[in-house]
Amino acid sequence: MQPTKFLFIFLFSLLGKSFLYAQEKGGSNEKPDGISISKGLKFSILTFSLSSRNAVNDNNILVNYIDQKKNSWDIRADGGYIIKKDLGVGLGLSYGESKDNNIIKKSDGGLTFNKSFSNDYGIRPYIKNFIPLDNKNRFYIINQTELQFLFDHLVKESTTDDILTRTYTTRNTYGIGLRPGLIIFIVKNFAFETTVDIFGVKRTVERSRISDMPDSKVATTDLNFKINVLKVAFGFSTYF
Repeated sequence: MQPTKFLFIFLFSLLGKSFLYAQEKGGSNEKPDGISISKGLKFSILTFSLSSRNAVNDNNILVNYIDQKKNSWDIRADGGYIIKKDLGVGLGLSYGESKDNNIIKKSDGGLTFNKSFSNDYGIRPYIKNFIPLDNKNRFYIINQTELQFLFDHLVKESTTDDILTRTYTTRNTYGIGLRPGLIIFIVKNFAFETTVDIFGVKRTVERSRISDMPDSKVATTDLNFKINVLKVAFGFSTYF
C-alpha cells in the first residue's frame, strides 16, 4: 500500500497548493466568473460522502432490527490534466470505511448480535468531459468514464445462542463506470463539485472464510445503469 499512500499525499499537496493559487487569483477586484476548460489546465479534486443509520425496532419483511447503528464514509482525491478543450484525463484514489452493529430478532424470538467492519480502496483512471451551461463558464455538467479497480475487506462477528461465528471476506471488483455530476465555480479557479456513481459493467470476485466451514468463492458479472444514491459525493476542485 506504500505507492497508494504516496499518491494520496501527492494529490492532497497538489490540492492545497492549487487552492492557495486560486485565492491569489480570485481577489475582490475580479469578477466572479468561472474558467474556460482549455488545453494545458491541471486540476485537483477532493470529494467525500457520509452515511449514517440508527434504527430501533425496525420491522422489515426480511429482518427485524431491535437495534442498529451503521456509519460509513468515503473520501476520494483526484488529479488530472486537460488534453483538449472540455476534455481531460485523470486518476482518482479512494478510501472508505463502514461499521455496523445490530441486534436482530429471529422468527422464533431468539436474538442475533452482529458486529462488522469493512474498508475499501479504489484506483480509478478516467476520461472527463465538460459541458458548459452558461457564457461565464461558472456552471458545467461533467461526465467521467472510468476504469474501476476496487478492493474491499470485511470482518463480521455474529453471535447466536452464545455461539460465535466469524467471517473474513475479500472482494475485488473490476469494471467500467460512469460518474456524472455538476461543477459550480465559487471563485475563479475554485469550484464546488458533486458527482454520483452509475455503474456500467463490473466483475466481482468474492472470497470468504467462515468459522468451522469450508472457504467459499463467488464470481459475478453485472451489467446495469442503476444510480447508486448511497455514493453521492460532495467536494471541492481547483483548476490552474
